[in-house]
Amino acid sequence: MILSNLLKPQSSYRWKILLPVALTAGVALLAGCNDTLRQFIVPVPKPGGDPTGTAHAVILSTNPVGQGSDMHIDVSGDTISGIVNVGNDPVFLGKTSGRAWVIDGNNTITTYVALLPLTSAINTVVLPPTDSGAVAGGTSSGGNFYTANSGSNDTDQASSAVLAVTQTIQLPTLSAPVAVAGNGANSKIYIVNHGTNNVTVLSTTDNTIVKTIPVGFNPIWGVMSADGVDVFVVNQGDKTATNPGSVSVIDTTLDIVIATINVGNTPATSQPNFAYFDTNRERVYVTNTGENTVSVIKADGINLGVTPQVLPVLLKNITVSGAPISVAALNDGSKVYAALGNCPAGTNQLNLVLPTPTTGNLANCNGNLLSVIDATALAETSTLNVGSGAVSVDVDANATRVYAVAAHAAQVAIIRPTTNSITTTFPAPQQNLSCAVPTNCPANATQTPFMVRVFP
Repeated sequence: MILSNLLKPQSSYRWKILLPVALTAGVALLAGCNDTLRQFIVPVPKPGGDPTGTAHAVILSTNPVGQGSDMHIDVSGDTISGIVNVGNDPVFLGKTSGRAWVIDGNNTITTYVALLPLTSAINTVVLPPTDSGAVAGGTSSGGNFYTANSGSNDTDQASSAVLAVTQTIQLPTLSAPVAVAGNGANSKIYIVNHGTNNVTVLSTTDNTIVKTIPVGFNPIWGVMSADGVDVFVVNQGDKTATNPGSVSVIDTTLDIVIATINVGNTPATSQPNFAYFDTNRERVYVTNTGENTVSVIKADGINLGVTPQVLPVLLKNITVSGAPISVAALNDGSKVYAALGNCPAGTNQLNLVLPTPTTGNLANCNGNLLSVIDATALAETSTLNVGSGAVSVDVDANATRVYAVAAHAAQVAIIRPTTNSITTTFPAPQQNLSCAVPTNCPANATQTPFMVRVFP
């Protein structure tokens, strides 16, 4: 969340008192145990770009022959700023307090200062040997990173200060956590439990479990509003009318579900997998992998202190030109972009690159389109061909760039929103980590990109 959004008036009027937002300036160059310099530079000369502030688009790739990587693209200059080697079989890229956190497949986390990929120490955080199946993670108000360990039914707190796991919090048996919703505006995190159809509320001040909240069937993702007042939990459902695809909305002061919103034109088969909170319009955009729709939830003006209460509602299910798997909204509120990967219905972070990129659903995500959605008309206005395997999209904070990852084309496309045109593409890093110049490497020996996040 950028400073301008923190300072603008909020349109969500509540009867309760909101927790103050803590603003932290600057980033610390932190080095801890097991720190090694594991990066190399791929210089790509490009014309100068727009004079925006420092920001990087970070593309996470998996490598069939070894270590995966984070490729950094400078937002203002459209140049590669560096490539950071991470662990084998990475599954998730998270961010908190200026740091990048990559969950690797070997029970480790690779972390570093995100905007300094060439000069910062690259640290390896080793998860406890009793923990397993870390599939996602999220941030807290203290800047720590919490993992969702689906295999061992627990969460690890990885400290940004000491760059190590400082505590493991055990969750109920069979909970199978799959996602963590939190941000700097709230001193609690919300752990989405796929196995028990509920959410664990954890206080980040002392790591105690505050409450367990029942939600919908097969919850798979969660996202917190920018002000920390609400959490939106995506429930995939079980392909029945009794337990359809839906979004459970949790009030973080009362810690109760205040609304359950069915999503998709046919909620019994919509199979939602992901949600994005639009800080400008205060909406939630939900991708439905079981059908060609993006659901839009109105989340502004929520008021529990009036009669009748003002609750979040479904605005529209937008029909797009393929099955979406990822979505992001421009910070100026004008447009929304959805990656139409045409993945198998129900594809999510549990099965996209797990158990391996070749046996997960990524191999069958053959869609090549990026949908452009008008945020006012709530309709798809055009599509762009970004390459086969369009599975992830993100935008920069100044609404000047859109980044779309094409896994099978092994590239990331950069789109200018003003013209809705692709300005350039960058290939994924080479599989051979010693290759600094792609032309010196064997043809087609590239890694497989599958996730993009823009920092800060």
